[in-house]
Amino acid sequence: MDTPSSASQAPSSDQGPAPAAGVVAAAEAGATANAAISIPESQGTDTDVEVVDSRRKLKSVGWKEFTRVQINGVWKAECMWCKDRLGGDTKNGTTHLHDHLKICQSRACRKVLKQSTLRMATAADGTVIVEKYIFDQEVVREELALMICVHEYPLSMVNHTGFRKFCAAMQPLFRVPSQNTMRTDILDMHVVQKKSIVKYFQQLSSRVAITTDMWTANHQKKGYMAVTAHYIDDKWEPKSFLLRFIYVPAPHTAEVVVDVLHEVLVDCHLERKISKLHLTTVPPMTA
Repeated sequence: MDTPSSASQAPSSDQGPAPAAGVVAAAEAGATANAAISIPESQGTDTDVEVVDSRRKLKSVGWKEFTRVQINGVWKAECMWCKDRLGGDTKNGTTHLHDHLKICQSRACRKVLKQSTLRMATAADGTVIVEKYIFDQEVVREELALMICVHEYPLSMVNHTGFRKFCAAMQPLFRVPSQNTMRTDILDMHVVQKKSIVKYFQQLSSRVAITTDMWTANHQKKGYMAVTAHYIDDKWEPKSFLLRFIYVPAPHTAEVVVDVLHEVLVDCHLERKISKLHLTTVPPMTA
């Protein structure tokens, strides 16, 4: 079992505000208005999607927020905001596209969230200044996920009435995500941080010492192992990272523990950089 709480221990050099997948897809759709996509009639599957090169460039500004798709031989214009489909034949012009953008509720909501406001801030010399501030739902969600990981808060806190009232009073535009959405965000963050750790250790010139700590959950009667990496960076400063908190199946024999530990080291590409291995808490083992 690999818990996402280790995400908070990862280097933050590659971590940044990552936009949601929907926003990225919308941006790519707007940037590639000249590409035509041919998809089957069924909207439930995307396995047969075929990208077709459009021979005719769509120069009108009305196409910047639409994607031209082909369904059963008929061209459609798909709105990048609400995914509604309008007539996409170039002979129809773009007046109906502009009319749709004026009444598109999804577009209106996104535009409101991107409006800038003013806020008070403190400069480096201590003086108070006024600066622009743009509320971003995705950035706040990411910070909330990081806060839950760092302080080990329960995921259910997003369902607490007091927390929701606090968020509404602080920023009415913020939509508190559900518990399942928060869990997905944290797991996605963990994947990003895991890749960052692997890349970081690949560039590390020093050796790495590994310590492990076995732990048993009383309510589950299951064993877990925490694997921590210790090393000295290029500035000669000691560093430590929790690599994995992983489930160790019973029985906890020497072979089982070694196999689990080897899996962690290979997954992090550290099997050839180990200088020392120390088991801080060793369960009863049978060779």
